[in-house]
Amino acid sequence: MSKKNQIIKVKAEKIVFPGNVLCRCDDGIALFCENILPGEEAEVLVIKDKKTFREGRLQNIILKSPERGEPKCPSFGKCGGCSFQHTDYKSQIKYKTTYLKELLNFIKNEIPDTEESPVEWNYRNKMEFSFFNENDILNLGLHCKGSFYRYSSIPPCHIAHEDILKAAETVKAFALGSNLKAYHNKSHEGFYRHLVVRKGVNTGDLLVNIVTNKDESIGIKFWDKLVENLSAFSSSIYWTINSKLSDAVNSESTVLLYGKENITENLNVGNKTFHFSVAPFSFFQTNTKGTEVLYNKILEFLKPEKNDILLDMYCGTGTIGICMAHHVKNVIAVEQSEDSIKSAINNAKYNNISNAEFFASTAEDWVKNNTTKFSSVIIDPPRMGLTQSVIDHLLYLNPEKIIYVSCNPSTLARDLKIIETSGKYSVKKVSSVDMFPQTYHVETIVLLEGAKN
Repeated sequence: MSKKNQIIKVKAEKIVFPGNVLCRCDDGIALFCENILPGEEAEVLVIKDKKTFREGRLQNIILKSPERGEPKCPSFGKCGGCSFQHTDYKSQIKYKTTYLKELLNFIKNEIPDTEESPVEWNYRNKMEFSFFNENDILNLGLHCKGSFYRYSSIPPCHIAHEDILKAAETVKAFALGSNLKAYHNKSHEGFYRHLVVRKGVNTGDLLVNIVTNKDESIGIKFWDKLVENLSAFSSSIYWTINSKLSDAVNSESTVLLYGKENITENLNVGNKTFHFSVAPFSFFQTNTKGTEVLYNKILEFLKPEKNDILLDMYCGTGTIGICMAHHVKNVIAVEQSEDSIKSAINNAKYNNISNAEFFASTAEDWVKNNTTKFSSVIIDPPRMGLTQSVIDHLLYLNPEKIIYVSCNPSTLARDLKIIETSGKYSVKKVSSVDMFPQTYHVETIVLLEGAKN
């Protein structure tokens, strides 16, 4: 008999990536639910009942784990941003290490504890907020988890850099005073759509980008008071017009209202400081201090030599390859986004890097034409991991070392099994860095070497 829409009692066994908790029902069937900790007993509402498993929504904790804490943010459980605030940071690290070890249990090598982020709170150097109307009053916030039309207002937001929140409050106050409405995703009416704020944590720079619907009656002068208020602590202020129906942050036109075109951010890698120009829409890792830990670990695993030729696949704006370039003969970097490649080329010049080439292409298209061999390869693919054609080409290239950087341990495990099954490579080292405190996400670095090594 189905238990859907019934409240039942369960006991939590373990957290499984990406954040679901495996619980056991009284009849022995597994149930997955969020916001419970291992060892806890809880009442949950069954929202899905299949033959072999159920899904539930937490209603009440009956027996609490000693690791459970009070979430810092009042929007916890509603906002889609943080999902791990109900336990302390040491326990977050423990659980991330546990499910990483479980996903990579086929690896013979020891997997050390996940390295903590140098900053636990207010670490994010970029936030994308949405304007919305609440009781016919304009507000600013983040999407609620799993919802396209519901929002959680800010402040507070305890993972965003403090200066980002300061800018958000300033923009929100201006927007309220303008008496214009927020854009509505169903009716497609309204003016204010998104607010994107980026912070140069190591430089102090701040970029503010207000994204609105198209309105022919509004010109640049409309923003004068806001620019006056923001310019006291901002380096760049942009106005982007986007009348597309998609809720994504797109640009039909972008106008620089104040300051310099791009902000800068610095990274210290291998005891050397690298400078990066960050454009309004370019990619940059969202945890600056965590990125320094991550890149230094990549350098440690790579152990580059002066005659090495390095392939940096999925290079983004070139940050990893640029940080490694001084240690090798040449860097070849590949990324499908032309805008990112333009930024990468500029960043190479910015750092006086002359031994790096950048190619705008999908990895799949690039491997069709490449015949160059490489000493080492760094791959940092998107969450879906590698395609078979890219894996086949890696095996064809036969580099001495492959560094696989992954934000998704599930697809990482899948790809490593395929690579090791080839018999050409085996995992030598694994490390992980917590780039996203208060969430279930974790960044993993794996060193593979040729089987002969």
